[in-house]
Amino acid sequence: MEKSILIGTANPSKYPYLCGFFDGTGIRCVSPASLGLADFEAAENGRTARENAIEKAASWYRAAKMPVFALDAGLVFLDLPADHPDQPGVHVRRAAGHTMDDAEMLAWFAAVAHRHGGRLRAAWQDSYCLMREPSNYHTFTFDREMLEPNAFLIVDTPCALNLPGWPVNSISVDIATGKYWGEMTAEERARSEKAGMDKTLIRRRLAEWIRTTANGMFETTQTAAI
Repeated sequence: MEKSILIGTANPSKYPYLCGFFDGTGIRCVSPASLGLADFEAAENGRTARENAIEKAASWYRAAKMPVFALDAGLVFLDLPADHPDQPGVHVRRAAGHTMDDAEMLAWFAAVAHRHGGRLRAAWQDSYCLMREPSNYHTFTFDREMLEPNAFLIVDTPCALNLPGWPVNSISVDIATGKYWGEMTAEERARSEKAGMDKTLIRRRLAEWIRTTANGMFETTQTAAI
């Protein structure tokens, strides 16, 4: 029995990143576009990244009727109080009060950094959801302890390069190298990862959770089918 999972994102930049977790697992990644769902918009009305990840996965499941892997992320400014009005939380694209396109989003976050001296330490609080069906799902969410090793700088001046779907990357600076994320080579990213062992261990822990949980989910399904 073939094991396939829908990568629940319409973001072209997130798709290969999420697929990478399944390399070597025997699980085939399916894109929304291949199912005619390229323009599908999953619901995300939760108050937390975890609630949104679950809601997104359920939306994709209802649309495709197959297992789903979904991600939601809230942006946390580590140098600001949790209740500061400039904290975007889970509504990163709607932080300005409406859904922003890439250009608006870039300008909005650059302005926030400018208001606070031109730079702010930030971290993405990721939450991942593996869903066999809406009543059978598993989540992995970064807690506060995991955010510090994943910190980077958001600055008020963008680099020349931009990545569609990831506008904040144009004003994101790697703390270890001082380089913009968008201008780092794969080799430089790897060196930066190795420089922070905590970051590497978190990534390894996440990857292991995804592989183990996904395989267990499919094994349970196959046993039930027998």
